[in-house]
Amino acid sequence: MTKLTFIDSDILFSFFAINKEKENKYFETGSIDNEDLDSIMKLIEEIESNNETICLSEISVLEILCTINRQKSSFKIPTILTKIYKFCDILPLNNLLIKLSWFIGSNYNYHSGDALHISFCLFNNIKKMILKDKVFYESCLKIKDDYKKKGFQEIETFFQNIDYAQGVPERILQKFSNIENLIIKRI
Repeated sequence: MTKLTFIDSDILFSFFAINKEKENKYFETGSIDNEDLDSIMKLIEEIESNNETICLSEISVLEILCTINRQKSSFKIPTILTKIYKFCDILPLNNLLIKLSWFIGSNYNYHSGDALHISFCLFNNIKKMILKDKVFYESCLKIKDDYKKKGFQEIETFFQNIDYAQGVPERILQKFSNIENLIIKRI
């Protein structure tokens, strides 16, 4: 069975921006002479050798495209989109996933993108989440630790305080419990 893996967009942006010359150098010598890029190439090799599938949300793709535009490299968008669709499965968001991200963003001080990323992983039964940002990594570990200590207590309280919600939908609780088995790594 294929393992699903989420890689944060800042890592993928660097991977997709590696030109053919640097890629060839890595495969010939084992190094691009850039520690960050070497670790990203090693990560991608590891994912491929373990038959893992990289899964991204539509939001992750948008983040990568916005980063390309900020770098004044919009001419690279068609090439990078081609690479994204070659290497990754792109999955949509849904209403319950977004509601879970409300809880996560509100309780763990995430910005909207990171709240959606962790919710995306939980809702899509992602087995491994790979991050570069230390704060994001540590807060993901905090969610996992809080779940281990408190179970559904905080999420139930959050939804009880929303007048229209009438409790937590069962599917959100089921998916939130995936945090227990999510492997969270940082490179």
